[in-house]
Amino acid sequence: MLPSLQPSSRKGRLSLSIDQCLLDRLEPYKQEINLSAQAEQLFARLLDELENRAWAERNADALVAHGRDIAATGLAGEEFDRI
Repeated sequence: MLPSLQPSSRKGRLSLSIDQCLLDRLEPYKQEINLSAQAEQLFARLLDELENRAWAERNADALVAHGRDIAATGLAGEEFDRI
């Protein structure tokens, strides 16, 4: 998971192309929405998803093996009916 974004952290610039119809619809709300902050949050969530997916793909074999081990031996504590 990504660390919390710090409001005082160093900022970089990014140029985006946005559908003009969407920009027109956003126009009345420009004073209410911090587009930079919203974009940062969106990119952080997107990056989190991509990194999680990449981790799962890198560890797919180990996850399958772990699932097989559980199927074969059961879960720890299962005998105490506390799972």
